Amino acid sequence: MKEETQSNIILKRTLNWVDLVMVLGGIACIYVMLAYGTYWLMERWPYERILLYLNAFVTQLAFVLLIWTVKRVRHWEWADFGWHAVSFKKVLPKILGLYALTWVINISYAIFLYQHGLTPPETDVYTKLLGQATWYTLILNLILAGVLAPVVEEVLFRGVVFGSLQAYFGKWTSAVLSAMIFSALHFQAYGFFPRFMLGMILVYLYDKYKSLYPAIGLHALNNIVATLLAANWMR
Repeated sequence: MKEETQSNIILKRTLNWVDLVMVLGGIACIYVMLAYGTYWLMERWPYERILLYLNAFVTQLAFVLLIWTVKRVRHWEWADFGWHAVSFKKVLPKILGLYALTWVINISYAIFLYQHGLTPPETDVYTKLLGQATWYTLILNLILAGVLAPVVEEVLFRGVVFGSLQAYFGKWTSAVLSAMIFSALHFQAYGFFPRFMLGMILVYLYDKYKSLYPAIGLHALNNIVATLLAANWMR
């Protein structure tokens, strides 16, 4: 009965087409405008790394403002986004099992690309931020990738986008569309497929437990481990 009630809450939490298009347009505009502004500043200020961090943190802040706008305009409660309590002991094995699956996907994808002579671009923004980390940049990376991004992006992409798409498409069509949007808007072609699969897994967790917490947990675990590995912290 409890799961049925939570499911009904999820189904009521939707945006109409106009609002949904505006939200997606807002997400795209945030990425494009901040990227353009960052590159414009790079031509006039030599501290590229600082600008990349500013871009990353301002992007998350802009997403928070977008979420707050949806909440205020549509008069949603935080529970309407998917903030429903769930047992930690109940979801932890599922989170760890699915995280292991993401490793299988990532390793298989990396092997496939290597066999076809493809390597990650050295000028990639994520490489610049995560690589060659000092202790203070590592802390910034962990705050950004391990805390802010999982919370904000799960509310936005799973709570708002996927939740609203379900009103117009079936569950798995909505899952595919939201995962594609989630991956594409990172503007990193090399990592599109593994990030798309991560998006599908996050949607699965969100839909299964009718809560953002499991998806945030997996997203945070994925980003924290990736950050530590990139910084050679675990050697």
